Amino acid sequence: MKTFKTLSQQTAIGVLVVSALGYSELAASHGYMDFPMARQAICEDQGGYWWPEDGSNIPNAACRAAYLESGYVQFIQEHEFAVNTPDYNNQQAVEKNIPDGTLCAAGSSEKRGMNLPSADWQKTEVRPNANGELAIRFHATTPHNPSFWKFYLTKPGFNPASDVMTWGNIDLITEVGNVDFVKDPDGKRIYEMTIQIPQGRSGDAILYTRWQRNDVVGEGFYNCSDITIVGDTQPNDWYAAGYFVSRGQNANVGDLIWARVFDQNGQEIVKHSFAVTAENQANWASTLAGQLNTSYANDVQVGVKQANGDVLFDDANLLSNQVFVTDAAYTYNLTIVPKAPNTPPTVHQPEPVLMDENTQAQVHVHAFDDEQTELTYSWVVPAGLSMTGSGATISLRSGEVAADTQYTVSVTVSDGELETSRDFSVTVKDVPVSTYPQWQSSNTYVGGDKVSHGGKNYEAKWWTRGEEPGKAQVWKAL
Repeated sequence: MKTFKTLSQQTAIGVLVVSALGYSELAASHGYMDFPMARQAICEDQGGYWWPEDGSNIPNAACRAAYLESGYVQFIQEHEFAVNTPDYNNQQAVEKNIPDGTLCAAGSSEKRGMNLPSADWQKTEVRPNANGELAIRFHATTPHNPSFWKFYLTKPGFNPASDVMTWGNIDLITEVGNVDFVKDPDGKRIYEMTIQIPQGRSGDAILYTRWQRNDVVGEGFYNCSDITIVGDTQPNDWYAAGYFVSRGQNANVGDLIWARVFDQNGQEIVKHSFAVTAENQANWASTLAGQLNTSYANDVQVGVKQANGDVLFDDANLLSNQVFVTDAAYTYNLTIVPKAPNTPPTVHQPEPVLMDENTQAQVHVHAFDDEQTELTYSWVVPAGLSMTGSGATISLRSGEVAADTQYTVSVTVSDGELETSRDFSVTVKDVPVSTYPQWQSSNTYVGGDKVSHGGKNYEAKWWTRGEEPGKAQVWKAL
């Protein structure tokens, strides 16, 4: 039996993504704030940064200044403003990874243009309801579950035109746990949430979003959205934008309904989803209307306009209800997306694992499913390796090997109906046997004597007896 090994430290291995859609740039895709839209997404959408090199074709002055500061990478990587913080539940570790003045770039130097204060950042006008609630959405180019969310708002008095954002001048306003994504009518994967804007807030501010993956890598995504908070003021008049539900629009269990309002430029100012279940199928229209009237009270009212100008929903005459908006140029659309046929889970290919004998490695596999929210993971580990843990994250431990040995580990991810399997290699390195004798507590050693103890080699600095290597200063680690 081999002894006196030099063992490597425990290795944590995060599995990187390989896009199931088959094109390479999506392999690093993750997501960005869709409403209110993140700075970098606005710059990317407006374009103009490919030519000329002086950025003179970039229409927005703040985007142009960002480009001159750090180039176009920050635009084309709109979905990857991210940093890895394995100790992600430790706020001090998060803030150390993203120092003051770098929050909008998620600590990245190559995206530092996003940190520049400017009065020219394009702002999204947001209207919290009477309870201070604001519906927001995040476009997930690659979903990550489980995960959690934190939303921050710059403090009153902060001036986005001149002040540099720091952790000290933002307040945590909302925390949200794991959220399931939905697909909108355009096929985009969307996370929808409601955040709480502090009562009495109005004017310009920055909404700071943190989306944190729960995994061994600790990848977190950070976005700055420039907003103008409009107080709880009712419009002077409501304009009809069309009937709420058309004749023949029926919904079945499993369907996803999208209610959307567009401004005169075709931009969505309201985008709300409603999942049809067995419990709400019979009254889905009135339930959806109640959600719109509550969550978007300052932008939309669904019902019948009364003589005094109020809009009241008529539950008894569903087809008489209209959607009223704040501008005659706005338009309304209701789309019923049928339940999609089930597809197998998307499982990203795990990276090969390299480890020393008698050590362990942590492995995480990333998977998601467009139709099912609950996934199960089944691992097959060959003899020579052992496994602890369950779900998407496990730890592999190796025994001793006579020579470098390669194993194949398999993981199968199931949504309860369909499944996807992935294999990856685990190579266990044979660590050479030490040439030094094992330390004995009863032996006497003098300067220059070499021993092995606890898998490491040591050299005595001077005369010693009974002093344990690794714990006493007389021993120098080799």
